[in-house]
Amino acid sequence: MGIMKEMFGDEGGDAYDIPVGELIAQGEYDSRAEEILRGYKVFRKKYVYRSMVWKLLLVALAMAYSIISIINSKGEEFIPIFCLLLSLFIGFWFVSTPVNNAKKLKAGLGELEGTVYRAEFYTDRIKISTPYVELPEEAVPAEQGDGTEEPSGEESAEAVPDEEKIPASVIHLDQPIVTLIEKEDIFLLIVKKQYVFIIPKRGFADEDVTKIREKLSVIMGIRYKGI
Repeated sequence: MGIMKEMFGDEGGDAYDIPVGELIAQGEYDSRAEEILRGYKVFRKKYVYRSMVWKLLLVALAMAYSIISIINSKGEEFIPIFCLLLSLFIGFWFVSTPVNNAKKLKAGLGELEGTVYRAEFYTDRIKISTPYVELPEEAVPAEQGDGTEEPSGEESAEAVPDEEKIPASVIHLDQPIVTLIEKEDIFLLIVKKQYVFIIPKRGFADEDVTKIREKLSVIMGIRYKGI
């Protein structure tokens, strides 16, 4: 995990004097299918489709070269035909992969509907977790003092073995592969232009959204895409 470099001078006031690891804001929100699909559509338009255009262009060039080779070949069409078929297969794979991914996403959204998430924005990372998890029965201690007090949620959570806890997703903002896009009602946290986390603004107070924008736009620079 990288360490954020302190690249901010004294000019610009307190907005540039941001401690590493400072909590900016945190909020909770429930998962909504239409919101996720809308955010995923933005992600696909910006990264998936643009990448596909260049890939399909290369496939088209390979197909054109194969066809010309077949026309000009003198009884040795096997290799050009093989290259043509391979190009067709690769082109089909390029097109079908995002389509299949979108179908899988839609199929899995039903199970996530209503799941509550907590997003914590720090100056050096963003942490996304599911704070409300049904604990297994064996996680509750057998002995509870004099038998009259129920364990608190915090005590019960401590009793859950590490392998049974749902891990949080922690994305470090000093990595060049991380981009944060702010839209009117959501944040899109993108990693390697392949993975996207959709964080609704409705889980945060308006002043917290403003703080996130002001501090992370300074820290991330061009990797923060504002409204």
